[in-house]
Amino acid sequence: MPAIISVILSVAIVLGASAGGGHPAQSPAETLTGPGPAQVSAVYPSEDAYWADIEYVHYDPEGFYAMTDELSQLAEGEDAQAIAQLYDELYAEMAHIDTLSSIAYLRYCADVTDDYWSDENIYCDKLSTDTYDALCTACYDVTQGPCADDFRAYVGDQAADEFADYVPLTDRESELLEQESKLVDEYNELINASGNEEYEYNGSVWTWSKLDGAQGSYLADTDYSGYLEVYAGLNKLLNDQVGPVFTQLVAIRAEIAEIEGYDSYTDLAYEQSFGRDYTGEEAQVFCDAVKEVAAEYYDELYYSDLYYAYADTEPVFTGDELVELLGEYVEKVDPILVAPWQYMSEHGMYDLAVGSDRIPGAFTLTLSEYDAPFIFATVQGNCIDLDTVSHEFGHYADAYLHAIPNLLTSYGNYDLLEIHSTGLEALFTEFYDDIYTANADAAEFWVLDGLMTSVIDGCIQDEFQRRIYAEPDMTLEQINQLYAEISTSYGKFVPWDEDYSWMYITHTFESPLYYISYAASAMAAVQIWDLAQEDFQSGVDAWRAVLDRGAYDEGYMTVLPECGLRLFTEEGAVAEVLAPLMEEMYRLDAAYSSRR
Repeated sequence: MPAIISVILSVAIVLGASAGGGHPAQSPAETLTGPGPAQVSAVYPSEDAYWADIEYVHYDPEGFYAMTDELSQLAEGEDAQAIAQLYDELYAEMAHIDTLSSIAYLRYCADVTDDYWSDENIYCDKLSTDTYDALCTACYDVTQGPCADDFRAYVGDQAADEFADYVPLTDRESELLEQESKLVDEYNELINASGNEEYEYNGSVWTWSKLDGAQGSYLADTDYSGYLEVYAGLNKLLNDQVGPVFTQLVAIRAEIAEIEGYDSYTDLAYEQSFGRDYTGEEAQVFCDAVKEVAAEYYDELYYSDLYYAYADTEPVFTGDELVELLGEYVEKVDPILVAPWQYMSEHGMYDLAVGSDRIPGAFTLTLSEYDAPFIFATVQGNCIDLDTVSHEFGHYADAYLHAIPNLLTSYGNYDLLEIHSTGLEALFTEFYDDIYTANADAAEFWVLDGLMTSVIDGCIQDEFQRRIYAEPDMTLEQINQLYAEISTSYGKFVPWDEDYSWMYITHTFESPLYYISYAASAMAAVQIWDLAQEDFQSGVDAWRAVLDRGAYDEGYMTVLPECGLRLFTEEGAVAEVLAPLMEEMYRLDAAYSSRR
């Protein structure tokens, strides 16, 4: 899908809204030379935008549709100046709609139990889809009319080509997209309400809280098979509710792909949603190479005691303290990060808070009307929080520094976008000794383990979803069995024929086929981290080289080699890139064990 209503998703969560920055400043057309259109905000980003002052008003699109009808009528004539002016007005209005959608989504994520914001979020999803379709259809009409050449000169070749190829949504597609949005909302409600399931075993009723407590520990010690039965039983109770939502989503997406002329939804997502420059077949080669390394990781490091020490890391920071801490260290990475941090801090463009009704995890989006990036994260109270915020700030900095060429037609490469974040996250471990002192090893191990599991889990989830979308008629039982089969093939211990843990990965429901971007980007981030171990500036230089290229002009397979980084398609690259990471994890684990 285009840049509008796309998102940078992070830290075990998928969410929605524009991920990029904006578009180059340009005054309204005095002459029809481009590319256009005019800048939405006078300054990029807007200095007048403060989150505390931005209001949400339910949008009535009647006037917007009247304007798109007028553009289609103008397309039949020869008044190129009038076309450009109306296009600019519609573009700005589309940015306003996208911003309202972002606000509704942010409010919804802050409290998924709030019915008003849940309804507004669903409404805005449909509103964004329908208004985007109407505007692109009108722009298509312009590309077919007598002012087509003038319009191309104004908006640029890339946008003109996209408009000329645009196929309006059918009524059925619009219906399917609305159903998809409602199902995703239903999934979030089910997940948020989960945890109260009850499973009976040997005459005793078990809940998650009971299983996680002393009674659960006793059961695991005295009757491990019973413990596994209770664990699986509680999961299956939720799976019985969540699974049918997923099978409906798969069917809907398979139909959308068929309408769009793709062989599978995988092909549609790889091309339209994530701008990938490699195929599902190449991704499978990557997956097969990762399996060999993953087996060692699961055998030797997956159960490290050091991993679990993250929960007790101190100091603990509030949301505002995390922003202050970030500002203290970003200049030590690269001075280019200071301006984005100052804007975020001064304009309040973040929501970092605790709360049981909040969406877990984190994401970064842009309030398009103001070209203002925004970070959302649910704070947990341990080292995960700084790891999360440093990751998201990589996205934030890119969105602040790099404009989306066109909000309607530009496709960002998500594999590159995730390097901006994951690479910065890896570089931040340089400062963990200062920040976490005695807990630094635990905090660092958490980050390194996250890089490793990003590669492994990215491949597991992508292989899992590609298989499902290749056979969209799978039953829920077959889906559960498939996940167990694939997880086992990577060396992960799965004691059941069915594995239900896939249902906790929100990306699977909200942004299918996203996860391979974590694997691809982590391969680059590990190399950045490795360079920084020898010479910190060398790691920064590699990260900055990728950041400077942006994500809208070139693809992952082109940019990485030109920035001195290896591709996962190179023979032996996966094992060789991950080897230093594994060595450091072994070292940290051994040091921790010796102190116990």
